[in-house]
Amino acid sequence: MKRLLFFTQSFPYSYKEPFIENEIGYLSKAFDEITILPWIGEGEITRKVPANCKVLKPMLRNDRDTILSGIFCRAPFFYFIRRFFSDKAYTGLSKIIKYISVSTFCRAILSNKDFKKVNDEFKNDTVYFYWGIGTAYVLPFIKNKRKKIVRFHGADLYLERRANRYIPFRKEVYTHLTQAVYISKQGLEYASERYGSYRFNACCSYLGTLDHGVKKNFPPDGIIRLLSCSNVIPVKRVALILETLQTIRDQKIEWTHIGDGNLWEELKEKSLLLPDNIKVNFTGRRSNKQVIEYYQSQPIDIFINVSSSEGLPVAIMEAISFDIPIIATNVGGTSEIVTPETGILIAPDSSPELIAARIRELYKVKETLHPRKLWLEKFSAEKNYPDFIQHVLLPTPDK
Repeated sequence: MKRLLFFTQSFPYSYKEPFIENEIGYLSKAFDEITILPWIGEGEITRKVPANCKVLKPMLRNDRDTILSGIFCRAPFFYFIRRFFSDKAYTGLSKIIKYISVSTFCRAILSNKDFKKVNDEFKNDTVYFYWGIGTAYVLPFIKNKRKKIVRFHGADLYLERRANRYIPFRKEVYTHLTQAVYISKQGLEYASERYGSYRFNACCSYLGTLDHGVKKNFPPDGIIRLLSCSNVIPVKRVALILETLQTIRDQKIEWTHIGDGNLWEELKEKSLLLPDNIKVNFTGRRSNKQVIEYYQSQPIDIFINVSSSEGLPVAIMEAISFDIPIIATNVGGTSEIVTPETGILIAPDSSPELIAARIRELYKVKETLHPRKLWLEKFSAEKNYPDFIQHVLLPTPDK
């Protein structure tokens, strides 16, 4: 029997990790039994999973849970004391705080009854960590010696996105995994340069999105319609799109943003200052199904992403699958999906005026581009996930 232990952040609870919805169906066809164990979450399951998926309750519900469980855990205390010094976590106050926080989190995970149970049960199966942080921090305590796969994206990979360029337990994660899997070639190169001395097995395997067909054709009416889709948080820099639109006074534009976050209210307030030729639609958070329905039913000329850091955006994959051209910042692995065939790359430090010029430029030539062609070649779920499962996840026959 082929069994998979799948560690997620909160999937299928809450709204996070919507891209796992594209992958879980393929996993369920390849494995006879899947056990999903999220590390945090509250409430009820919000996403459907295949019948052969057993979903356990999140190991932690909130910060209070984490602190109490971590403090009273019987996990080896001196292990974390030794790592505090070997990790040089003492070199700054923010590092000390981060290390104590993550160590408490790890001890809370190790004390969880479901974690202990699956750790014993899946010694000879495949263990799949969807993130290179979170539950992956406890890799040294995983009893499986056969197949421990860890995916790395963006926030769990790039030190530049972290305070003091610090992620705890990097060595412990890399030296205890069986294979590291990166969602972009750039991510693989980044890790090889910084962590190559740990001599870990690694590969690049793109995520993928489902095929929902191409977008409807709408007759031109002189309005440029922009779409962005992301959390409204500092790294996504959604306010830069708004600042760009403030510089455009002679062109009607409709901008729709899907998503929310801790900067959402501030963004809505700033949007009141936009000129009359700019129409804005903030939809708030939407399910993946609702996002797809928007693509299928609404006119969209350009998808725009101006993040300061990325892995390789699934939102861009979805956009090009509908044959929508892209403007995006050249960060992370974005250059692997935004090419002359799919749109325009801009420098991360581009000014609002330059971005505005690129919007006009892309709008003029959008009918000559064929973004969906690249999606079919490189970012189709139907192609990528079976390949990933076959060559990475499935157990290797004993010789």
